[in-house]
Amino acid sequence: MGYVENVLNDLEKGTIYTTRDIAAIVSNKKNALVLSEDTSSFHEEDMSSRYLVMNRVETFIHRNDGGSYAIPSSKQLIYIVKKCN
Repeated sequence: MGYVENVLNDLEKGTIYTTRDIAAIVSNKKNALVLSEDTSSFHEEDMSSRYLVMNRVETFIHRNDGGSYAIPSSKQLIYIVKKCN
């Protein structure tokens, strides 16, 4: 787990985190993107749900932006998470 001054700043593959942890990453890490098949939103007040980080990838995202090719200027950090039962 990566912390800076007691603030979570990174998620590790294979580690389980709370919803609050995931929400903090989404809120505080500008280049982070979280993909989840089973959760539509993460709320910081939810301390009961847990998520396993299935993968962590830093890559360029190529996409269509309003009908034109958006060339990425930097890499994006993508976390793929799955809700634990």
